[in-house]
Amino acid sequence: MQKKILTAALLVAMAGPGLAQEYIKGAPYGLLVQLGTEDVPVLRSPGLDMDAVMAEDATRDAAGALPMYGRVVPVHADLLTTGLWTVLPNGDRLWRLQVESPGALAVEVFFEDLRVPTGGLLHVYSADGAQVLGGYDQRHAGTDGVFSSEQVLGEACVVEFLEPAAAIGEGSLRITGVGHAYRGVGAAKAQDCQVDVVCVPEGNGWQEESDGVVRLRVKEGSQLGWCSGSLVNNTASDCRPFILTALHCGVNSSTADFQQWKFYFKYQRTGCDQGFASASKVMTGCIRRADSNDGGGNTGSDFLLVETEDPVPPSYGPYWNGWDATGTGGSSGVSIHHPAGDEKKISTYTSNLISSSWGASQTHWRVIWSGTTNGHGVTEGGSSGSPIFNSAGRIVGTLTGGGSYCNSVVPGGQNQPDYYGKMDRHWNSNPNPANEKLRVWLDPGNTGQTTFDGSYDPCGNVGIGERAQEEGLLVFPNPADDRLVVEYPDGLTRVDRIELLDASGRVVRSEVPLSTGRTTIPVSDLTSGFYLVRVIAGETVHPAARVSVMHR
Repeated sequence: MQKKILTAALLVAMAGPGLAQEYIKGAPYGLLVQLGTEDVPVLRSPGLDMDAVMAEDATRDAAGALPMYGRVVPVHADLLTTGLWTVLPNGDRLWRLQVESPGALAVEVFFEDLRVPTGGLLHVYSADGAQVLGGYDQRHAGTDGVFSSEQVLGEACVVEFLEPAAAIGEGSLRITGVGHAYRGVGAAKAQDCQVDVVCVPEGNGWQEESDGVVRLRVKEGSQLGWCSGSLVNNTASDCRPFILTALHCGVNSSTADFQQWKFYFKYQRTGCDQGFASASKVMTGCIRRADSNDGGGNTGSDFLLVETEDPVPPSYGPYWNGWDATGTGGSSGVSIHHPAGDEKKISTYTSNLISSSWGASQTHWRVIWSGTTNGHGVTEGGSSGSPIFNSAGRIVGTLTGGGSYCNSVVPGGQNQPDYYGKMDRHWNSNPNPANEKLRVWLDPGNTGQTTFDGSYDPCGNVGIGERAQEEGLLVFPNPADDRLVVEYPDGLTRVDRIELLDASGRVVRSEVPLSTGRTTIPVSDLTSGFYLVRVIAGETVHPAARVSVMHR
């Protein structure tokens, strides 16, 4: 086979600029040339004492604490004392190590002092090559060198580190732990009545808000769990990557733990109750900014605000959700969440939110979910911290807990209430210091605003890409990865059709708008390149905006 050696420098060149946390495309060298693993040393953890783990989990359950799916087992390896180095024909060096944790359903690898020189790459993959994570470079590790992989199914994985010939000896890494998952792994983790966020009609009109909801892999000491959260806008409109979730998701997380939190954007299936969910749009590491200081809802509204260490990559298509801190609930709306860490789901309510209590008086909204066309969405462990939206698409609360279940799990469970910490209590109440009131962070200029809209582009072209514009027609993000948002010109009350044309002038997509003001157009199946977007109203064809589609 010709040219089977694909160097790290070429892989980086293929990736293009501005990738931030995204994978750098290209298979690991060891898989490309089918290097055997027979001589690769094995780093084996002692596994878990499952009797002790089950006892810990039972104690957590009794206390109403966040359910955990795994533990981090301490191990040690580095480039100097463990693993196998192989010198490649072009002078590059390849370091490999097998990592195992007996009995694990899936493993995650935790790194410190990770330094990936220019042209280098890190991969984590299953021995058979069926699952490949990465490549990762220094942008993934950040300046602190702290990083962790996503899950590799099974009890073992291979860690591969490619060091280019021009930087021999400049790379470093230490493996300090292996995440041992013992439950909540694989497909269909959530209960059977849950509804995928892409289902119709449930998801209609909620795709923008959905693009701001993220799955959280939280770390608290040695324990690993799932939560949900939302990217939130602020009145400075500066694109700061604030994530709002629940304090009980990280009430005992240390600064070092927060460096290992992971945020998964658009982890959702491509179809209703079918299709694949990609976990490639992920970020690692955050900084705690504020919380309710209430023990996770014991004496307050149970909120936690963190800020990701890096800007959100534009190609993730992030949406900064809006909020309502007036103290008004809603008569209808949805919650969007990741139950049991599963693909993104949507739960619908059609009756008034009721002011209620959790650990303190009138700190939460009480909600009863409604059945819909494709199911009867409820909440589960992993949904904690998720936003509940009013009919205007603004967050009015975040999930603390409740008693809802699918009827197949608990008879009558679909009619049991859940409780969301109120946004207005987050805003200016709770037993927390003045500098940790949520209004200090989401209204930094002290404007007094208590409602604020969401946006794909809250700060122009800073951190989110450019807008394409022509005579009032706005299309963003630009470039786009999986969808475009088209905002109509001011004063245009009628839109019959929106068309997307390729460079030859051929219409490749024609959409009939479902709402006024803006329309979302899927582009994930289109070839990367330049396109024109035009709006047709009656016999009038409005001037087109030029945009690009770029798949990472």
